[in-house]
Formats: sequence, C-alpha cells, structure tokens
Amino acid sequence: MPTLEGTTRTAFLCFFLSHIPITLVIDGQAFFPRRFYPQVLRDVVDWYAITFKDKLMTHPPQPWFTSLVAIEILLQMPFFFVAVYAILQKQKNDTNTLNQNGRSIIEGNGIFRSLCMVYGSSTATSLIPIFASILTDDGTTLREKGILLCFYFPYFIFPLWLVVIAVCEENVFGSKSKKRE
Repeated sequence: MPTLEGTTRTAFLCFFLSHIPITLVIDGQAFFPRRFYPQVLRDVVDWYAITFKDKLMTHPPQPWFTSLVAIEILLQMPFFFVAVYAILQKQKNDTNTLNQNGRSIIEGNGIFRSLCMVYGSSTATSLIPIFASILTDDGTTLREKGILLCFYFPYFIFPLWLVVIAVCEENVFGSKSKKRE
C-alpha cells in the first residue's frame, strides 16, 4: 500500500517546500494587491501569463479564481508548513529522535491523516474548474492547452495522491500505530 516513505516522502517534501514560495510569490499576486510585490515579480507573472496564454494569471484575475487562491493562501498554505514539519520530523524519528514519551509530535495517523484527506480532496477539487477553464479557452491551441495542463497537473496529482495514501493507510507514514496503554 502507498505511504509517505522513501522516494514518495522525498517527492512530497519537495512538493510542499516548493509550493510555499510559489503560493506567496506567484499565486499570491492573484489575491494580494500587486503593489505588495516588487516590479520584477510582477513582470515574471506577466511574462508567464503572456508567454503561456494563462488567462487565469492575467490581471485583473477573475473573481472565482481569486477565491480559489484565497483558499490556497488562507487554508492550504498553513498545511504546507505542517506537512513539511511532519515529513522532516518523521525523517528524524527514523533515526530514533522521539519526544520524552517515545512518540513523535506529529504522527501519521489521527489529526495529521485527517488533515491530509481534507487538504488533498479540497485542493484536487479546486483544480477541476481550473482545468475546465483551460480546456474551454477558445483563445488557445490544443498544444497551448496541453502545456498549461502540464503546469497545473502536479497541483492536482500530489493532493489526490495524498488522499489515496490517507484513505488506504491508517498511518500515512506506514508505521504501525502503537496503542496507548
């Protein structure tokens, strides 16, 4: 069964670590006033939107897209930090650094497993209208749609993958749960 171990754990760590600056620096420009960003960062987003014909990142953004970015910033981003911490802590625990009770602070079952399911299902669901927007854009060719879908696809597949892991395993880190005595 799938778990957050080995290469999968490393892939998720990279996903969450990279997602934090992307959310703040790139996606955030669809939520926060652009004046909060230096011109060079605004230019990067404008270049991307024009070069790849991503109408979602063109300013001003559509209100429905801004609301999805608001969810990403306000609800999902805190989870990115929790997930990074949990994954890094799990790596430390693999080398026998547990708290005074012999347990890790964030375990792969219980609340963290539930948060994985909530985050993953919410995020994967939010990508559906984004995909629909890309696919129904008359101003882009099939090739351009394909390129845009490739940019957005990891932000669909990783959360969905996390849901599968959390649903299939009682402990997302694959460790056997120890019953409290």
